[in-house]
Amino acid sequence: MKEIQDQLQLDVEGFDYHLPEEVIALHPVEPRSHARLWHVARNNMGSAGTFEDLPGLLPEGFQLWVNDTRVIRARLILSKPTGGRLELFLLEPIGMTMEQALGSAEPLVWRCLVRGAKRWRDGTASLQGEGEYAQWKIEAQLHQIEEGTRQVRFDWSQEGQSESTWGELLEMLGNTPLPPYMRRKDEAQDAKDYQTVYAEVPGSVAAPTAGLHYDKPLLAELSAKGTLHAVTLHVGAGTFKPLTEGEVSDHVMHSEHCVVPFEALRSLAQTDVHRVVTGTTTLRTLESLYWLALKWKKEGKQPMGLGQWEWAQELKAEALALDWDMATAMHWAMEQLDGRDWVFQTAIMMVPSYRIRSCQALVTNFHLPKSTLLCLVAAAIGDRWKDAYLMAMQEGFRFLSYGDGSYLEIENKKAR
Repeated sequence: MKEIQDQLQLDVEGFDYHLPEEVIALHPVEPRSHARLWHVARNNMGSAGTFEDLPGLLPEGFQLWVNDTRVIRARLILSKPTGGRLELFLLEPIGMTMEQALGSAEPLVWRCLVRGAKRWRDGTASLQGEGEYAQWKIEAQLHQIEEGTRQVRFDWSQEGQSESTWGELLEMLGNTPLPPYMRRKDEAQDAKDYQTVYAEVPGSVAAPTAGLHYDKPLLAELSAKGTLHAVTLHVGAGTFKPLTEGEVSDHVMHSEHCVVPFEALRSLAQTDVHRVVTGTTTLRTLESLYWLALKWKKEGKQPMGLGQWEWAQELKAEALALDWDMATAMHWAMEQLDGRDWVFQTAIMMVPSYRIRSCQALVTNFHLPKSTLLCLVAAAIGDRWKDAYLMAMQEGFRFLSYGDGSYLEIENKKAR
């Protein structure tokens, strides 16, 4: 831990800024590509445009990387036996993968955030709904109390033609899990707005929001000039968890599930390619691949996950000794995988002193003060983020999930 503290002597207050309530976007712009884009170049603090300008900023033959996770309707509004309302925010299933849980037709247990948790000690809360061919009833019972969260057991019954899976029930009876800072109820339009147009793999409880700015016409224009590539990281509610007070290194990141197709590794193994990554979740996935390859090389067996600070601690000497670039690491990993996709968990946290290896530019939104996402932005462009955020605010940019975005040219400095 001392080695981490020596390298990461970063005060949480260094990632704070004043965020007025009025700059937080409560709804997206329409069409999506009309959202504003703040370009932070290596030699220029910022210039304003829209996402329609993005193709003109990129060279021929670029690679654009996205996260194709799909947001599930992870917010359930149930009724208690007393008649009161109970709001559950599903975080992750217990004892199974997200894919297994969504495909299950049997009772299961989820870790949840519970609004009004102190007033729910026992008893069954329920939610009912009906469609054209069936009626459903979900029953929730408190299974176990944890610090800050609750484990909740869900049973359900159905009257009708066919048996539904848990994922299908959530689609029918759940609500869109808008971030808590929006402080509003979800609306019917949010089911579409809070989802990227290329979302495919269900499993996130929060959207990879940088991707919300792409619509089909913009993607078609980008695809005509470069290539589009997808990985999957299922976003957890930990993305909203503020930094722990004190040192940044005291913050605890939760692991998230990733899937990277073998063909994606082949594209990452290409050299002399201008690579643009959409969103912090996509970047965390790609950077994790680099460190997992080094970990595999060091330990002699395929790792199933990457810890929060392994890049700064256990794997630091390995990185210095091998001096691999991204392409070399991916070539080596491809030989080991022999055509298989790469499935893993990552808890990687990037902060200043981290060297980004997988790309030259990052498309991302404007993030919450004292957040791990803001730490990642600082790793990408250094302390310039402070002036960039202040200037964007002065220019009337809209912040957070439904807000505008930025195109950040990354400072690919040498690692310490």
